[in-house]
Amino acid sequence: MRFSATEAAFEGFRIVRRNPLAIVFWGLAYVVFFVAFFALVGGQLAGVIAQAEALQGGEPDVSDLQALGQSYFTILGLGAPLGLLLSAVLSAGVARAVLNPSQKAFGYLRLGPDELRVLAVNLILSIALGVGFFVLAMIVGVAAGVVAQGNQGAGVLVGVLLGLAFAVLAIWIAVRLSLAVPLTMAEKRIAPFASFGVTKGHFWPLLGMAVIAFIMSILVSLLGSVIALPIMMFTGGGLAQLAGLEGQSTAAILQTAGPGLLAWGVVNAIVSALQLAVLYAPFAAAYRDIKGPPHA
Repeated sequence: MRFSATEAAFEGFRIVRRNPLAIVFWGLAYVVFFVAFFALVGGQLAGVIAQAEALQGGEPDVSDLQALGQSYFTILGLGAPLGLLLSAVLSAGVARAVLNPSQKAFGYLRLGPDELRVLAVNLILSIALGVGFFVLAMIVGVAAGVVAQGNQGAGVLVGVLLGLAFAVLAIWIAVRLSLAVPLTMAEKRIAPFASFGVTKGHFWPLLGMAVIAFIMSILVSLLGSVIALPIMMFTGGGLAQLAGLEGQSTAAILQTAGPGLLAWGVVNAIVSALQLAVLYAPFAAAYRDIKGPPHA
């Protein structure tokens, strides 16, 4: 098959048209995640929102920022494993919807070897890219600092140029690795860097496809915000109402803010499911069009 960036960019909408129930299942997956996440960190989340609001408009000292940081990283540490698992299941489901559309039971969602392989690939890439980009950022900072010791203006210029080069490199790497998940699903193997071979010679079409998909996801988000606003106003304001519930138990928070939280969760789940299709499906379609369907 011939790869067309504009054709692949709209694959998410084709999934929705072909199997609208997939969005329902993906939305339910997000709702389950929200419920599990809130059960784990509902009290801490209320505290973080209250602390953040208290810092607005004032002059926070170091202790205030440290307390906020500790609370945030506690939430992150508890929620990250759930988030990684959800990401693996959903990204595998989107790839399955494109590469194996006949497997549409349960909205293409599974929890099996494919998802574990995708989880492993995501973890490997996250760690490798995180370490690599951190080292590069340190090099940029040190180089700019060394030059600035002799000439501050030159140091700023070097920092800007190296920062731009760093951004270009990050985009190039992201595009070259963008087919890692569909490759994992299609070839049933953990090969996080094999995407470099598949994307060779297709950088610019893939970048254009990604830009189109990103713009469409922003439009979906804006449309979702317009729909969500009156719902949030009617039900109490979503997460914002947690600021006044700091220190209360999860059960007490749910009793007070349950309807608003439920409405917020459902609306965000639907919007997130639509964005998932719009953003992820094009890359699976690009892999299919470059390499051919898995059965071929």
